[in-house]
Amino acid sequence: MRNSFILLCVGFITFISCNDDLKTYPVGEDFVDSNISVAVIDTFSLKCGTFMLDSIATSNSGRILLGSIVDGDFGRITSQSYLRLQNTLFDIDPDARYDSIGFVLNYDTYYYGDTTAAQTYKIHRVRRIIEPSEGLSLYNTTSFPYDEEILGEITFTPKPNKESDSLYIPLNYSLGEDIFNKLKNNDINNFDDFEQYFNGVTIVPDTTTNSHILGFLFSNYTSNRNSSMRIYYTISDDDNEDNDYFIDFNIVPEQQFNHIESERSNTVLEGLDTYETTISSDLTNNLIYAQGGTGISARVEIPYLENLNKLAENGTVLDGKLLFYPLKGSYNDDYPLKESLTVYVVDHKNRIIKELGQAFLTNDENNEFDEKTYYTIDLSLYIEEILNATYTLNYALMLQFSDYKNTVDRILIEDGNAGDFKMKLFVSYLTY
Repeated sequence: MRNSFILLCVGFITFISCNDDLKTYPVGEDFVDSNISVAVIDTFSLKCGTFMLDSIATSNSGRILLGSIVDGDFGRITSQSYLRLQNTLFDIDPDARYDSIGFVLNYDTYYYGDTTAAQTYKIHRVRRIIEPSEGLSLYNTTSFPYDEEILGEITFTPKPNKESDSLYIPLNYSLGEDIFNKLKNNDINNFDDFEQYFNGVTIVPDTTTNSHILGFLFSNYTSNRNSSMRIYYTISDDDNEDNDYFIDFNIVPEQQFNHIESERSNTVLEGLDTYETTISSDLTNNLIYAQGGTGISARVEIPYLENLNKLAENGTVLDGKLLFYPLKGSYNDDYPLKESLTVYVVDHKNRIIKELGQAFLTNDENNEFDEKTYYTIDLSLYIEEILNATYTLNYALMLQFSDYKNTVDRILIEDGNAGDFKMKLFVSYLTY
């Protein structure tokens, strides 16, 4: 039986390569006369590629994402944010006098790119209420019309690591005065009144520069760390030493979203145009790509995996592990690797079926040549699902960042073709 088992394994060269010998092991002395063996297979052929998700829900993500950067591998990435606002005060002292209006943006410490470079933000008034046309979400591909007139702008060099720091963008004086008077005169008495008058704003970065993309914090309640539009005023005959008052127009989380564009001309990813398009790693220098925000995702398919069932009449997976390497030289202190990536199951049309788990990073800092910098994920349950299915599951794996809805982090991964750092699947399979 054992010799027959080995012959069966050799016969399955259609789904494993001939580079390594297939090994079988008896399971302990108690099984010397039994038909139980373990096959350790590490030479599966892997079909790798890159695709782009149809869209990403970026509303209610808790982060304003702004900026523009040119990436040699991914092209130009730009993030513009749309914000629906609600005021926190309707009753104003009759002796109050308007002072000024501005927009406060508080850093949340996320950044991507060169933070020593200057960037310019321009704020425009949106022409209609920011809300989904259907469903509950707004997406990275969604946009709304806005006025060409600039309400306010700032050119700055960021300090994203300082949580206590913020940007202040002065806005058009007349806009603030008009809003203030409408509140004071009871022309605006509730949220609906305000939203009918002022639909919201969009913050647009300068797309002619190659600088950075920053994250800013916000919530729908009053906080010292809250980003908001703010009107300042004073009260006549107020004897308080600090006679400075303000009204915050907070951001509505469900109607704030980031519009993220990726211009990939003259890159190997130029052909990504629909979510059903997968570019083989054979056409992308034996690399697969993933980036948050844009939806660019790495795809790994394991052809003929179900043929494991033919190794013996009865069998089960003891262990299954996928190991893959980030491209050496594509990460550094400014663009560090994430401690984990999320692995999803997708169908033949690249639609997400479910989240599978986390691929964790192993990184030996004393390793000069990066041989020990790689990710691994346990695929035991996934393999069992494929083998036990009553019909063929045309599934594949998608590699992405866990926070891909509100970041633009990126990674380049070696595929499963020849090379010292090629992706590998290891399966321990028990037959009996």
